[in-house]
Amino acid sequence: MNILVLGGSYFLGYRFVKLALSEGHKVTVFNRGTRPLNMEGVTEIRGDRSVPEDLLKIAGEYDATVDFCAYVKGDIRRVKDALGDRTGRYVFISTVDVYGRGTGELLDESAEFETRDFGGEAGAYILGKVSLEKEIESIENRCVLRPSIIYGPGNYAPRENIYFKWISAAGQILEPAPSDGFFQMVSVSDVAKAALKACGEFSFAGRAFNVTPSVTYTYEDLTRIFREVTGTDFEVIKVTPEEAFMQQVPFPYPIMKAESEKYDGSALEKTGFEYTDINEGLKEAWENYVRS
Repeated sequence: MNILVLGGSYFLGYRFVKLALSEGHKVTVFNRGTRPLNMEGVTEIRGDRSVPEDLLKIAGEYDATVDFCAYVKGDIRRVKDALGDRTGRYVFISTVDVYGRGTGELLDESAEFETRDFGGEAGAYILGKVSLEKEIESIENRCVLRPSIIYGPGNYAPRENIYFKWISAAGQILEPAPSDGFFQMVSVSDVAKAALKACGEFSFAGRAFNVTPSVTYTYEDLTRIFREVTGTDFEVIKVTPEEAFMQQVPFPYPIMKAESEKYDGSALEKTGFEYTDINEGLKEAWENYVRS
């Protein structure tokens, strides 16, 4: 396939580009060029997607376009205005955060979108993705992917690397207690594989998929998993949610059940997709952290 990638310099986009190349696809990357890929077989076009004239630099026709960096209303529309049907199938990387929070229900792809503004960067991010979900509905040849919490090598979000730093630097981790929160995590390699699958499989056209194993984890689960993948007997220091707030401890996942949501990832599995075991995925992330 001839694939256009919007974004692609960091984490998930970078992993996708490497995967697509390894499977023999042709890749063109459009981004601002702040972190050039310099990969053999990749055509890089520098531009700002918010500038319509820059999008006109993108020549040729594509079998698929994978959009890793659409965040605000108009981002997808501008691309389609500039390229029209030359995009091929439009694969939009959204998020499970688009679903309405606090319903207590298992959230599958038919769940209602969030309408409330929670303020701050997180609130703007959620409503931006919701607006783009609505924007892409006008594109017939589309596929929307909604990952849960992504982890893995190259993760720039302060999540598993917080624990890796605690373990390697101090031989200890902090764990919230009491905590009845739960969360779902997906390997960056799995999201990249799902995106490539979405580019080429006919059955993905016009559909949306949650990209997440359906299993949930707790902070105690993570403590056990981190012991297994790092092979270290680190100390566990319990911290109350109140202490964590006062001391600004950066716990990256929901601490309490009231903050937690459960997502149904079975639709993607029914297409034959298999998820990476979390121990395997986090071991890869740990080994990458140690090497770096």
